[in-house]
Amino acid sequence: MLEVVNIRPTKGSGTALIIRGVLAILFGVMVIAWPQATVLVLVVLFGVFAIADGITAIIHWAAQRRGGRRLGWLLAGGIVSVLAGIVALAWPGPTALAVSFIIGVWALLLGISQIVLSVAVRRVVPSWWLGLLAGILAVLIGLLLVIVPGAGILGFLGFLAAFAWLFGVVLIAAGIRTRQLAKRLG
Repeated sequence: MLEVVNIRPTKGSGTALIIRGVLAILFGVMVIAWPQATVLVLVVLFGVFAIADGITAIIHWAAQRRGGRRLGWLLAGGIVSVLAGIVALAWPGPTALAVSFIIGVWALLLGISQIVLSVAVRRVVPSWWLGLLAGILAVLIGLLLVIVPGAGILGFLGFLAAFAWLFGVVLIAAGIRTRQLAKRLG
């Protein structure tokens, strides 16, 4: 059973929403103003994550060595993750382009498989064309990222900035509305 919570709007909670909205919009502006720095931060975060993930996998392998050859893949994956993290931290520029290229190939293959599937089920699935449309979009995005990986990564940053701006505007509107309600009720 859902519990009804009695929450009363306050000017302070409205102000907090407005501040969060302004911060989100500023984040979006910074993503667009400094795209290279944003990509660099993402690559560094990936590098740190990959190294930590790899070390964890290697420790897991060492603790479970009795698992035989099957756990050898755990060790191999851990080593690959550590090496990928080191490469990302040592060469962040080429790593950003490589990640964009890999995502592009993935989107291209995913799109092709979606197109083939959609055409195959067109006689039994009335909305098969939606899958076809999704496949075509994935192929187009994949081609963009494969042919021009730098533009693809910058496009991703554009989406991130747009999200931050939209999120910020919604939070500011909610904050203003909350402050108005608090004033009216208070």
